[in-house]
Parts: sequence; structure tokens; C-alpha cells
Amino acid sequence: MSITVHCPKGHRLVANDDHVGKTGRCPVCKAMVSIPLPRTGYLSETAILGILGVPAPKKHTIANDLDDFAAMTGLATTTVQRDPHVKLCPSCDREIDTGYHICPHCHTYISTLSDF
Repeated sequence: MSITVHCPKGHRLVANDDHVGKTGRCPVCKAMVSIPLPRTGYLSETAILGILGVPAPKKHTIANDLDDFAAMTGLATTTVQRDPHVKLCPSCDREIDTGYHICPHCHTYISTLSDF
């Protein structure tokens, strides 16, 4: 298989797969041309997790305990009434407007799929 690249002057060049990642000269104008790695078109989950980094451990809070209890038992917790326009940051436990995707206090990414 071959890869098509263009030199800085616009000449169309075709290179073999064994030249991927190397740099050479355009045979027409002698300008330096780098042959890039082919793009796969998507990022794997492992690559995305590598970009995001390791998540901070979840802080132990009463609100989290109530949510966990409600999830395990299927019961609704009525003891904590939350403003529907506010959510809690899982890292610093501060109330944040639901329009934020990153906590303005600790800069933790706080959005979930339901936010979109």
C-alpha cells in the first residue's frame, strides 16, 4: 500500500508504507517532506483515558452516601432537597451551576452524558 503526501511547494508524492515516519526530499523541488503516520480516524478508549488522566478518588460525603443508598435500595431519598439548577462537584463538594462542565473551584471535569 502507498501513502500520498504533498511537499511544501504542492507537488503530489506517493511513498511506500516502509517510509512512514521518515523525512526525505521532494524529487521535483528538493524541499524537505515528512511522511506522516496514517490516521485511524478515531481515538480508542485507552487513548482517551490517557489524555484525561487518572481520576481523583471520590470524596466521602453524606450526599454521596444518600445517593448510593438510594441507588442500592431503589428508594428515593427525600431528606436532601437539591436545587435543580445546581449540582455538586464530586471532588470539592461545592455547589455549581448546572451550566458548568468544569468546576470553577477545583477545575475537575464534572459533566456526564445526561448534561448533553
